[in-house]
This record gives sequence, structure tokens and C-alpha cells, in this order.
Amino acid sequence: MRVLDRLNDSPAMVQTDLADTLAMNPLAVALLGDQTLPHSQLGSSEGTLITDLARSGYYRWFMDPAERLMVPEETHERHGRAQAARLRAALTAGNDTPRAARIVAELQEHSPEFVRMWELQEVAQKYDDCKTILHPELGRIDVDTQVLYTEYRAQTLVVLTTRPGTESHSKLELLSVIGHQQLTP
Repeated sequence: MRVLDRLNDSPAMVQTDLADTLAMNPLAVALLGDQTLPHSQLGSSEGTLITDLARSGYYRWFMDPAERLMVPEETHERHGRAQAARLRAALTAGNDTPRAARIVAELQEHSPEFVRMWELQEVAQKYDDCKTILHPELGRIDVDTQVLYTEYRAQTLVVLTTRPGTESHSKLELLSVIGHQQLTP
């Protein structure tokens, strides 16, 4: 938390190995929305029953269509495979194996896409990645992701950076100034 508190110019967050977001700095909230909401506030606008499983970013990727709005459609396949592979890593070496198993069981029952990706039997832990985030007002923002693990890998510090001099960097600088404010009335 001391490192997160000092990161002012880069979006950063603390997550569990099941992709539950525990804390976010203000710039991460401005970029991604507040992902630390209590589970009773997470979910789709249709008022679906929210369970503690919905705290997991892995679960939400396959079960909540709104989660996909932040990622370009042409990367959904790669992103979904990475989510399934990271969930498999959390299931086999994670810190909350019973909850991971419940997430897998629910996804196998309700998401044919997950089943297809799970059957690939890929296992992955992320250390760094390049991806595009679709911000609702600023559009595409390309970020590099660095992940720092705690000693037992129960939690990670995820830091998103942009390359200086790029349009994405300018957009992130603008976002750091406007925060949660909407650009359009």
C-alpha cells in the first residue's frame, strides 16, 4: 500500500490472485472505473444476482458483457485465453483454492466460451503485458502493464504505464487532470 500511495502519475491497483481488486489509486479509478466496490454493487444493469464470485475479474470477463467494453473486440480471444490461463494458475497454486474451484464450476456451467478456453489447459501468470483500454470518453489508450507479486503471490501490484510522447501518454496525462469528470455534458 505504501508503494501504491506513492504512484501518482501511473494508474495502479492491488489485486488478489483471483483478480479481486482490493485498492486502486485515483488515476486507475479514472481510467478503469472503481473496481473495489462491494460485491452487492457489482454487476449488470439488469439487476442480476451478485455473488462473491463477481468480485473476480476472471469471473466478470466471462459473465458480465459490460466488462468487455473496456477491451477492443479484436483482442477478446487473446484476453479471454489469458484470463482462463491465469485462473488455472490460481486454481493450482493459489491462496483461495475453494473459491477458485467455485468460479471454475460456475463458468463451466454458464459460459461455453470459458469451457472452450479452459480445455486448452493453458497456465499463465502475468508479469508484463501490452494492451489497449477503451476509455468511454478518451477512446483507445495503449498501456504497458507491469505486475509485482507479494512473496506468496497472494496479491499483486499492477502498474499501467504509457510510452512518453505518444497519444496514449497525452490521454493519460489529461485523465490525471480531469479525474472522474465527464468531458461531455
